[in-house]
Amino acid sequence: MLEQMSLFDTHQEDTDEEENNVNEQEQTDNDDIAFVAKLKSSRTLASILKTIHFADDAIFCALPTGIKIIVEDKQCVQGNAFIDTRVFDSYELVRQIRFRFHLETVLNCLNVFGIPLDPVTHEPLPTNVAVQIHYRENQTHPLQLYLEEEGVITECLIKVLDDTDTIDFDFQTENVVTKVVFKASGFKEALSEIDLKADCIELLITQDVPHFRLIANGCGGSTSVDINQDSPVMDTFLCTEPVNNRYKTQFFQYIVRALSIASKLSLRIDAAGILCAQFLIYTEKDKPSLVEYFFGPDEELNEHEANTQSSDVVLIED
Repeated sequence: MLEQMSLFDTHQEDTDEEENNVNEQEQTDNDDIAFVAKLKSSRTLASILKTIHFADDAIFCALPTGIKIIVEDKQCVQGNAFIDTRVFDSYELVRQIRFRFHLETVLNCLNVFGIPLDPVTHEPLPTNVAVQIHYRENQTHPLQLYLEEEGVITECLIKVLDDTDTIDFDFQTENVVTKVVFKASGFKEALSEIDLKADCIELLITQDVPHFRLIANGCGGSTSVDINQDSPVMDTFLCTEPVNNRYKTQFFQYIVRALSIASKLSLRIDAAGILCAQFLIYTEKDKPSLVEYFFGPDEELNEHEANTQSSDVVLIED
């Protein structure tokens, strides 16, 4: 831990001899740097990564357009978080990199200074913790995180694991049969009206009223919520053919997690029943980031005869 320094200072007051030593050391250290990015708020990065924290390991990709983090579980769900270069205060990429790492370890590091809470509302209070990310050309070298609060810098070394293949859902735009865009807060309210502990969630989307229906099917019956095309919570509705698919309820629990910080949600479904949920997220700098989920339909549930038990319907109009 180093004191009284700044990740964002560009000038230091040193003697000539000290300055030369520092420059020589920096030159040596920088020779094998593959990637460096700086962000004045570590909470921005942490909040986005939390939306896809449903498995232990993740894939880290540094690209010319930004950072992409990929998380998968049991070959049936994939979560992607894409953080654009514009979100960062500085972003330098020598070569594209990709490796596997332990996601929870990174989240713990990003919160190393703690998360202060309002004593009344218990909501997180603003913090001023900066973060700098380093990765070197040598793939055996750990991922380095430097976090700074009030001049105190903490270095975290994250073990890099061997890369693994990721699922290719082969989701093509030309195969999309329906696309619905919601205000995130409105869709979150709709989900609160159904049982997210049910066995599965059924999506019924048609060109006819009610246009969009969510049905939670469980042992005790089913609950459903309808959202019409002219509802203020729906921004876009496109449907070229009817959709009636069932998905694991767990998938929608992941969606709720991302909705808490998103402004828009886009749901797209292709002819094979693959559900793509995209979340538009704005940071403190008012720059957009994207979180994306791919879910495969539950084939066994879709083949099962539709649930005939009574359904409590809630109509979302405003």
